[in-house]
Amino acid sequence: MLSTSRYFFTAVFFLLLCGACIAKPAPVVYYPAGATNGVPVMVWLHGYRSFPSVLSDKEYFQSVADRLQVAFIGIPGTTAMADGTLVWSEEPVADHHYIQDVLATLASKYKLDLKRTGLFGFSQGAMVAADIASCYPDSYQGALLLSPGGITGAKPAMKPTESHKQQVYFAVCGQQEDPGNVGLTRYYARHLRSLGATTTKKEYEGVKEHNRPPDFKERFPEWTAQILHLEARPR
Repeated sequence: MLSTSRYFFTAVFFLLLCGACIAKPAPVVYYPAGATNGVPVMVWLHGYRSFPSVLSDKEYFQSVADRLQVAFIGIPGTTAMADGTLVWSEEPVADHHYIQDVLATLASKYKLDLKRTGLFGFSQGAMVAADIASCYPDSYQGALLLSPGGITGAKPAMKPTESHKQQVYFAVCGQQEDPGNVGLTRYYARHLRSLGATTTKKEYEGVKEHNRPPDFKERFPEWTAQILHLEARPR
């Protein structure tokens, strides 16, 4: 049975979806220079009302895209709030199909290998990434979860499949962040392992800010390579 708060949020979401005629910003795309064939994709899922956040660092993400030959794509949330800020529905079916539709549209412009797609998200986006990657393991190779948090609660897959065994996840947070973020990071790490996915959890000692980890720029290429199995990519 849905809780009262869940009913409230779902009702608000559909009212916004149906009634708000606010144009969304275009996706943010960093496509690798010199790419001639379809490239793997890492999709950024932003935090609550914070698109595009981390992807604003244009020089960094373009350099990593060029080095790894991976496209980084930031997708605006499922719906726009009345003030134009963006959120995710936190319903895995809706968020997954929305993301797949956006990727399919972008694939008509860029050479993308959508069979090799990973997710990385922060806060609400991290929770959504964990839920949809686990619910649709044939569509996503895994995800990087940065301090997951949300409104309605986690909704990951409950039944393990053979495809889960091919996935790679990283779940990270500050050790002194809000207990909700720390608890959800630990929950996903345990649960994703129980599905059979290769899962690494790290809590950063002494870190209490709700933000990306202090070594994000150093570790992100490594995390991306492992999630997308880049070492196995044909040369």
